[in-house]
Amino acid sequence: MPDEPEETYEEEGADERFDATGLASVVSVDRREDVAAICGRVDASPTFAVVIHAPGGNRPLSTELGMRRLQRHAEDSGRVVAIATSNTALASRARQVGIPVARRPDHIRWDSAGKRVVRVVGRSWALPSVGGYMMFLVAAVIALAFAALALTMAPSATIVAMPPTETIEKTVTISASPDAGKVDLKALKVPASKVTSQQTITLAVRTTGKVQVATLPAKAVVAMTNPSTVDITIPAGTLLVGPGAQTFELDIDTAVPAGKTGSQGATAVEPGPIGNVPAGTIKSWGDAKYQSLTVTNGLAAQGGATEQRQGVTPADILAIRALAKDLVGSEAVKRALIAARPNDAIFLRTAETSVESGDPSLSAGAAGDILLVDVKVTVSALAVLSSTLDEIARGVLVTGQARGELLPGSVTAVETGARRADASDGSIRTDIKVTGKFTRNVTREDLRAAVKGKSREGAKSTLSDRYGIDDVQVSVSPGWAPRVPRFGFRIEVELRSPAATKPTSESNAKNDAAPTASATASARP
Repeated sequence: MPDEPEETYEEEGADERFDATGLASVVSVDRREDVAAICGRVDASPTFAVVIHAPGGNRPLSTELGMRRLQRHAEDSGRVVAIATSNTALASRARQVGIPVARRPDHIRWDSAGKRVVRVVGRSWALPSVGGYMMFLVAAVIALAFAALALTMAPSATIVAMPPTETIEKTVTISASPDAGKVDLKALKVPASKVTSQQTITLAVRTTGKVQVATLPAKAVVAMTNPSTVDITIPAGTLLVGPGAQTFELDIDTAVPAGKTGSQGATAVEPGPIGNVPAGTIKSWGDAKYQSLTVTNGLAAQGGATEQRQGVTPADILAIRALAKDLVGSEAVKRALIAARPNDAIFLRTAETSVESGDPSLSAGAAGDILLVDVKVTVSALAVLSSTLDEIARGVLVTGQARGELLPGSVTAVETGARRADASDGSIRTDIKVTGKFTRNVTREDLRAAVKGKSREGAKSTLSDRYGIDDVQVSVSPGWAPRVPRFGFRIEVELRSPAATKPTSESNAKNDAAPTASATASARP
């Protein structure tokens, strides 16, 4: 191809390039121009630095041999060369041999041999040569990604075991105070908190009054005259109006021929003697479209009646409200706090009860044999919370025991001795018997280690043979995973007591005998 005129560019950052004058010649080449012709163009350039500008790339230079030939020719002729191109293959080949590369001739950095150049805020920046480090970093990132996937998406397992337990107990003297900040196991000084439970109790009393109740509706026979020239049919249920706005309903569909009179029965809407209206007093219709028909009752309506039934008196209202107030001093109501918080040590003699009574189900004079009212009962008392009891149990029960752990939720405490209260700070000093279920020679970590990598049935068999645990549930997620994972932290172990899932009358009797439990619709510290 004919030689193109050479251009010179004065580049930014000339102090960073080999060109002492800060000028470089630009030689434009097309995709197919051979290496020999390009080398000749370099020799003909007037400057020490020459930029080979191949916007669309150049096949001969994109080969390793072609690029090496250009590099050697430049060295032999005492020149330095750079490549300006958008072609990835040509740019990559130039970097491999250490020739500076940029997308445009005026962006060349002559100190960027073998490095990638980026353009930021009007300046060209050469990135450091970190090929090997970059490969290592990429490999490390991939390895970490695989590790993260293995840890987060690998199978997980939940083991619910009901191991054999033994009950251990000890009586200790504690000092409980609302002002205590933490548990002092050495002095057995513990924090106490006020706990509260709420429940709604429905009270009922039998009514004592007598009231008359309307039971039967009156009935009448009405005559309807049709003065028009067309037949009219009046449907059942059509309203007729008597004295004092008393209403009656027509018993059945009735056809009244033109110019004729028809008769039909009607029943009072409201039961009782109020419907026994005199003759000739039912005179109009409830529906205006039948006003063309005249209507009347030739005889008085009869049959409306009442009967005496049991009802509510004002004394019944007073009696049920008094019963609601009596709940304030009820020991049975206070023990509801014990049932609601079975794992707290509740000092029942500090309990305070408040009641909020609703409206009675019936008013005075209403008929009914039972009067009901809902009462919201709130009971509050000082208590040692379950978390504090667990800490006490670990300090006074587990210390000195062989390997094992307390079964979660099994710790209870019963007040056994005389209590001494200090009014100045609200503290209580008393004896309590702390009881807990202990899984001797079995811990959750033991079970986790025992089932690693085993199938579901293999895990159950191992726990049965090694620890005598026959009641065990093994769940693996996702469901298609054939084995329990080998990573211990992917295995959750939960210890339960068989009795915890089957409440018995014996446990209820214990709650009734000791100030440590309660049950209600809601409970809160």
